[in-house]
Amino acid sequence: MLSVEEALERILSEIHPLSAIQVPLAEAVGLVLAEDVIAGEDMPPFANSAMDGFALRSQDSQPRDGQPPRLRVTGSVAAGYVAEHAVEAGTAMRIMTGAPVPPGADAVIQIELTNYDGPQSTWVEVLQAVAPGNNVRPAGEDMRSGQTILRQGSEIGPWEIGILATLGKAMVPVIRKPRVAILGTGDEVIEIDQPLAPGKIRNSNSYLLEAAVRHAGAQPIRLGVARDTVESLREKFSQAMDSDLILTSGGVSVGDFDLVKNIMAEQGEINFWRINMRPGKPVAFGHIGSTPLLGLPGNPVSAAVTFELFGRPVLRKMAGHTRLSRPQVEVVAEDGIRERASRRHYVRAHVEWRDGRFVAHTTGKQGSNIMTSLLNANALVIVPEGGVEIKAGETAQALMLDWPEV
Repeated sequence: MLSVEEALERILSEIHPLSAIQVPLAEAVGLVLAEDVIAGEDMPPFANSAMDGFALRSQDSQPRDGQPPRLRVTGSVAAGYVAEHAVEAGTAMRIMTGAPVPPGADAVIQIELTNYDGPQSTWVEVLQAVAPGNNVRPAGEDMRSGQTILRQGSEIGPWEIGILATLGKAMVPVIRKPRVAILGTGDEVIEIDQPLAPGKIRNSNSYLLEAAVRHAGAQPIRLGVARDTVESLREKFSQAMDSDLILTSGGVSVGDFDLVKNIMAEQGEINFWRINMRPGKPVAFGHIGSTPLLGLPGNPVSAAVTFELFGRPVLRKMAGHTRLSRPQVEVVAEDGIRERASRRHYVRAHVEWRDGRFVAHTTGKQGSNIMTSLLNANALVIVPEGGVEIKAGETAQALMLDWPEV
């Protein structure tokens, strides 16, 4: 059996970023830039005022014979407009925040440092000397024309959207979202709106995986459930051939009706199908035609855990991300993990910061069928291979499910 690291490396070696598309700026959040973004002009494009006050020549703010200078107010300039004339010696111009600094002025003094009798007054008394550049935002202070502002491979968040809007990028080159075909398998699986009959279970995995795929930033396509026949699987797989990834649950173990591996061998290739881990030993990876297929186990917890370990990194790489894996931190196992396993064990737990350390508390029974063990779990505590027991108060590594990738 492969280790988790070997399996992930083999999977990712065959996965490549998808093609680039242009999307409207408002639709770019969460996507990855397909090329560098270079400023086409200086930002700000002109020197402007950082305060409401008066634009003046800094030398005119110096006291005269120990008295505050009085300057003649020759006009005003508001944001969005330009001054009609220059500031000359012995004059000042009323200016609003964001307005272009008038020609001739090299500083702005905030209105609180002046005596000014209001809009009808033609004089202002300057109470404090100011240096050149005071309260002036120079052109290009934020971005310079020709400067690379955002790099290819950057994930676009709210701040990046603001930058792109400032640069006038109405359309943005991004890596497109992966399209993921999701298929449940098994004669025992029925749709969720059907009443339970003896021996039947509802198709929870497809809905769980649909949500996980969407949460990973990809586009899910549920194909329903394939019966335990080669003909049914062939029909379902034919519907999935135009997707970027086929994601199945069930049908990859060693039972008589675990047929997904057989179809992979028939219509493509199977790279591997067993990993030294728990839950989730039967994970298959290969291709149907040229479309990669990741076959997850049928037990719901196993499907959830193996998607986090393998499916999410695959989708992130397809979408152009360079940070693929969740971070790991050292935690103190508050209640211990007494169940020994020869395979590496991923234990659902809730981790919190307490008294200067991360403390992990398991979420109850850890069977691969216990879906409630996923509730309140924000981490997977990693119990190493070889029957290791982690006692209460001992440390372990934990994969953080609610932290961004590193």
